Amino acid sequence: MKRYKAVAGPKGVQVGKGDVQAAFDHFADIINREAQQGWEFHSMETIIVAEKPGCFQQPIPTNYYMLIFVQG
Repeated sequence: MKRYKAVAGPKGVQVGKGDVQAAFDHFADIINREAQQGWEFHSMETIIVAEKPGCFQQPIPTNYYMLIFVQG
């Protein structure tokens, strides 16, 4: 039976001018860390989470990256 694991991806990655590769490397570091624990990268999804900040305010939707890993 396969098992799946969702890991939050980095949010708002900031890099130096002209160093876009650093952002890609950040994602690769997460993938490699999970691979060392026996997880295989499956896909990356974007999910929208709406948190209600208070009684009379509207929920604020925020996009998050979710890295999906599979094992087995």
